[in-house]
Amino acid sequence: MLCCVGLFAGLAVGQSLGGPWSVIAPAAGFGIGFVADSVLMKRMHGHHTPEAQRPPPQSAPPAPGAGDVRPAAPPMPALPRMQPQPQRQDIEPA
Repeated sequence: MLCCVGLFAGLAVGQSLGGPWSVIAPAAGFGIGFVADSVLMKRMHGHHTPEAQRPPPQSAPPAPGAGDVRPAAPPMPALPRMQPQPQRQDIEPA
């Protein structure tokens, strides 16, 4: 959001100064606003520490057997092949 503010401030300054500043000032305002946005977001979200430096979580120890891997299910038995059924003789064709 600060990059938009910088862009519009640069447009205003560039309009008042005229000449090449009408191009340079908006670009500089956008760049300064973008850097300010980046710094603000980095400070708001904090620094991410690497996995090796993180302290272990303070939680209850896992239940016995909680980390065990479940065995694979046995394979499904093969289905019997379907045999064609003989036509019923007691039904008359339409």
